[in-house]
Amino acid sequence: MTNYASVESLRGSKLMKCILLATEGDVISITNLGAAFYKSDPGEARRWWEKAAEAGDTMAMSNLGVLFKDSDPGQARRWWEKAAKAGYGPAMASLGVLTADDPIESRRWFERAAEAGDSEAMVSLGAALYDSDPGQARRWWEKAAEAGKAAAMVNLAVVLDDSDPAQSRRWWEKAAEAGHPRAMNHLAETLYGSDPAQARRWWEKAAEAGYPAAMSNLGTLLADSDPGQARRWWEKAAEAGYATAMFNLGAALYDSDPGRARYWWEKAAEAGDADAMYSLGLVLKDSDRSESRRWFEQAAEAGNADAMFNLGALLASSDPGQSRHWFEQAAQAGHAKAMLSLGMLLKHSDPGQSQHWFDKAAEAAQAAR
Repeated sequence: MTNYASVESLRGSKLMKCILLATEGDVISITNLGAAFYKSDPGEARRWWEKAAEAGDTMAMSNLGVLFKDSDPGQARRWWEKAAKAGYGPAMASLGVLTADDPIESRRWFERAAEAGDSEAMVSLGAALYDSDPGQARRWWEKAAEAGKAAAMVNLAVVLDDSDPAQSRRWWEKAAEAGHPRAMNHLAETLYGSDPAQARRWWEKAAEAGYPAAMSNLGTLLADSDPGQARRWWEKAAEAGYATAMFNLGAALYDSDPGRARYWWEKAAEAGDADAMYSLGLVLKDSDRSESRRWFEQAAEAGNADAMFNLGALLASSDPGQSRHWFEQAAQAGHAKAMLSLGMLLKHSDPGQSQHWFDKAAEAAQAAR
């Protein structure tokens, strides 16, 4: 991340003043002027930052590291090391990221940056320490959270979820109020049962911040009351690569546009969504038995009990052994129809086991009422 005054603050008279001060040799203005050119003219940004770096400005050195990190990692490292040697925390943190393939060196840089007060490094150091020293990790996250780092608040919320749910909830709330999209989405999920209106507000804020899961959840929330708006949110989330939204969008489109529905289910299935795999198996069952089986197998292996049951039914005549295997898998996952099918399948060969599954199917049917 580059560090400088915001480009938006360097417009009009402010930009002219910055140029004037930079030409007079004011180092902060030189660094800020490089920032103003960073996106539109990286070459000009480099020229100004090199002038500031030659004058000893550590922020400019660190920004040059960012400028070179993709095109010339070696040059980036040299600038970050120069800034780090001069005590600049963000450059130390950048070196921690750059040396991620060497956990010992990476941690050393994060430690130096964290001790220098860099809150980003505190978050990264906590993550690096968590497996070996959860207490120390938590202390660094607490320091980062006190410095306003929403990512640290989220980490604290996650690790406290089992041991201290009330404290976990407070950290989720703090992170959401600090604008962290994942925290907003999580808070909405916890509020949905008790306060749907408040849940919707948090989902909208997270969706506006570009969080695909929140977009998808908004679509689900609005599916009955406003199907058109629901579909728009699912489209946004699907286009952002969120598999659950792809599946929901396919389901919403199926009656009006089966071809488009299949397109989204295939995208979702490729992204690992078991419900989409199962849906593809269903819609292809009559027209393409081989392809249907392929999708049912993928969904079943991903844990979808309906797919296990349908795969068992599909294989009943051609492969009784595999059929029984998938019926058993589905039944053990609580699928009542699979229990009934097992009962029928075993009626003559194993009456005792058959009755067991008939009884389980009856219990499942009773529980579903």
